[in-house]
Amino acid sequence: MGLPTNPRRAVSTAALVGLAATMLMPVAAVAAPLTNESGIAQETSRVEEDLGPTMTGYGSASVGYTTDPDGRNIGLFVSTGSPSAFSAVDIETGERLLEYEIDGFGVQIWEFVTAPDGDVYFGATKTGEVFQYDVENNELNVIAVEPFGQTHFFGAAAGSDGRIYFGTYRDGKVISYDPSTDEWHDYGSVLDGAMYVRSIDVDDDYIYAGTGTTVGVVQIDIETGAMSEIELPTAAQDEQFVQDLSVRGDYVFARMSDAVLHVYSLAQEAWIEEIPRAAGQDLSPVVTTIDSGVERREALIPMQLSDGLAFDIDTGETREISFGHRGQKRSFGLLELSAEGFPGETLVTATDEGTFYAWNPETGATTTFEPDVAPSRYLIRSLGVGPQGDIWTGGYASPPGLARTDADTGESIVYPTRTGQPEEIVAHGDYLVAGMYTQARLHAYDTTQSWSWGSNPRTDIRLGEEQDRPLALASAGDVVAVGTMPTYGTLGGALSLFDPETGDVDVFRNVVNDQTVLSLAYRGGLIYGGTGIWGGIGVEPSTTEGHLFVFDPATSEVVYSGVPVPGAENVSALTFDEDGNLWGFTANELFKFDPASREVVLTERYFDVDDSSIYATGRELFWHEGKLVGSSNNRLFEIDPETLEMTVLFTDAYGLAIDRNGSYYYARQANLYRWVEPELVCTETLTDTVNGGLTVEAGEVACLEGARVNGGITVGAGGALLAESSSIRGGVGATEARSVQIRDSEIRGAVTVTGTRDEAVLAGNTVRGSLECSENSSQPHHEGSLNTVTGSAGGQCAVLVPVEDDSPNLLVNAGFEEGGDVTDIRGWSLRWPASAHYVSLTDERSSGGIRSLHVRDTSTSGGGGLVSDSVPVEVGASYEFSFDQYRIDGRLAPTIFFDDADGNVVDQSYELVESTLDTWERIALRFEAPEGAVAARVMIYSASGIVGESFVDNVYFGVPGGLGDG
Repeated sequence: MGLPTNPRRAVSTAALVGLAATMLMPVAAVAAPLTNESGIAQETSRVEEDLGPTMTGYGSASVGYTTDPDGRNIGLFVSTGSPSAFSAVDIETGERLLEYEIDGFGVQIWEFVTAPDGDVYFGATKTGEVFQYDVENNELNVIAVEPFGQTHFFGAAAGSDGRIYFGTYRDGKVISYDPSTDEWHDYGSVLDGAMYVRSIDVDDDYIYAGTGTTVGVVQIDIETGAMSEIELPTAAQDEQFVQDLSVRGDYVFARMSDAVLHVYSLAQEAWIEEIPRAAGQDLSPVVTTIDSGVERREALIPMQLSDGLAFDIDTGETREISFGHRGQKRSFGLLELSAEGFPGETLVTATDEGTFYAWNPETGATTTFEPDVAPSRYLIRSLGVGPQGDIWTGGYASPPGLARTDADTGESIVYPTRTGQPEEIVAHGDYLVAGMYTQARLHAYDTTQSWSWGSNPRTDIRLGEEQDRPLALASAGDVVAVGTMPTYGTLGGALSLFDPETGDVDVFRNVVNDQTVLSLAYRGGLIYGGTGIWGGIGVEPSTTEGHLFVFDPATSEVVYSGVPVPGAENVSALTFDEDGNLWGFTANELFKFDPASREVVLTERYFDVDDSSIYATGRELFWHEGKLVGSSNNRLFEIDPETLEMTVLFTDAYGLAIDRNGSYYYARQANLYRWVEPELVCTETLTDTVNGGLTVEAGEVACLEGARVNGGITVGAGGALLAESSSIRGGVGATEARSVQIRDSEIRGAVTVTGTRDEAVLAGNTVRGSLECSENSSQPHHEGSLNTVTGSAGGQCAVLVPVEDDSPNLLVNAGFEEGGDVTDIRGWSLRWPASAHYVSLTDERSSGGIRSLHVRDTSTSGGGGLVSDSVPVEVGASYEFSFDQYRIDGRLAPTIFFDDADGNVVDQSYELVESTLDTWERIALRFEAPEGAVAARVMIYSASGIVGESFVDNVYFGVPGGLGDG
């Protein structure tokens, strides 16, 4: 059967764009329009910022191998991302020979296959493209797009006659391509109900196809197309997939989704052996081995807990071998290496991150190669808010896994995971909880401690009960509520209750029968959940409408279940407003639910889209500053709860999270975007006398310039106060304000600033009363001009007033405000001039004033620090060395030197300190001046062997208690 005309598309060398270069290109913030459903732009003063990719890295589902006419051994690698990055590399020299971006996002290559002439063929998921790597000319060609309508390619194999065979999803077909004639052939769907041909291999007469989620092994006659199913052993019949399938000699090896490798004898027509904990992917080619002193014909089996097994295809015996790498291997190549000690042909394999391993069957020698494979930008799969109000993202088909984006700076830091795809992220106290696909794993990261994969977070928690994807997470009192989708080919999701402290999990499957739990909210001791009709991929739903349910954790019972929107397949998002009403969103409708009467009191329809496309991730709804903010079907929108009027902000945005500053975050493929509030613009400017006080409401920006207010000022949630050179005859109280900035003013009353979202500045003021600050999103600062306060100064504002005169700070320039850089800063000097790159002065953040000291050490073999000028001390006297620390990661080693009269060090002490992550915290150390000491120096230091990043401000050295209680 011939394929309809589809000309071969060559990818020229000129079209091969360097991905690494594109990842470094800065993107300026641009003014962004609102769009309504018709795409008409509306003016807005908001600004969209492209924060770039949050994660980049390497992750190939398979690896290809070949040798070019010059004898170069070539590895083919595709880093899955947005876009996916193909590279051809010289395995031995490491040189990158060719690079190409595969259009689309999240495109994966599940198998490369090398033809007898050395060309390599592979098909892509999602795009339906089939590629040929022309080894002679070092070119990549697209030879077909969606042959026979197939859009996803999985298994691939090459026959001895050069024909190439592919297995596909979603029709579960086997198709073949003959390079000699440029003709295609469709063998058709191989097994009733099977949507996947997940794995495939071939011998001289037959094709062997492994299927899912209706699981089976099908033997297909190459010439006639006749099909017969090889009945699986009983133990394998309940699995979802034949994950890998290899034909070696007279044996068929089928690795199931439970990692058990079943061995079938073609001669005996029976399954004869089970090998547990097989790692995949395929077995190696058959090689003649003599490394053990006995000549054998063997194929290597990758294993989870060892380097691998060698299977003797003549005797059926197995033995352990030492390959230098345990766990999953990305296929095998049989290559002749130039390295000494590797005679004849050597087996070469690779990890998903591009490390290549070689094992010689004659000598047993092993070696490793690290070629320059091209990285990709990881597609953002999930967005969430962490305990400190920063944004966390999860990567599709990762590692690297998770990244945290600072809500103030927009900079991202990767937190590497080794397995899993983060489907949902939520904060629970100090924990960040991520729900991971596959096997519905839960990772709870204690953000007050350092990240250490395997211990913090733990990696051993799986829900079981056939659950696979945690799609909904909600902090629910002492536990985290988890909503999940079941595994492939299965109906019946679950609600689970997870305690991050203990790791305990209770699983309640089918809270709504045969439905997946898509959304969760918690209030008043009850868990509210929304469900969808769809189950794991590969099974049709048995129900027609999504439900809303109420679950009582105290009794472990569903106390209410109903259909909030008739006809809607999925209840995709839930949130509570400030009055306790529950709002929900389906694919197209908003509804409001009264928890007291348990009735839906209103619905409103906005869209008309296919409900089935909204059943997984990317749907959110939040109550934020008096309005509903949501995301559905790539639309980002706001809804007025009184009028129900919707404003669609974007029609090309995926997901939604709102940081501690009130900014919206969303994704476009690999890049994270931020939709920030406009710059503060005065809605009212006051320059004269105001009698009776002043109240600033949400959305208002009150500006005082030389004004006199005869009364107090109250700033409500979302309001802003900018006052300069003014007189306020009363107190100032601000709660959840957008910004409070008071400079060079007189305030006759107490000042209380709590929960400010943006900047808080109190500089050069006289306050006739107390000054208290707490729970502000960033540290209030004084811009180098301290405040005079007649009462107490506490909380975050304790550092905005001078140190008491009877406890002077002996240090000069303790806040690092004076000086150009660390090579020229008053009162301080570099301990080692060659280590200047470890420390810098920055205005990125400060605990008071404008600047702080930034310490960033990524090396385990070096260190550096800034040391103060000498200050006098008395023998036997106690001294406090304290400072404000904002810790990003790792530890600091603050150090004190006590010197004698000649400048020699008589004593040196340091401590390793770890403050709370991502917030300013005071660190205080106590020392006693030893015999012979006449002077001391303090050093902010990152020691050799310690890595980490911190900001340091307001350093104090003097009598204990001279600058707060530490």
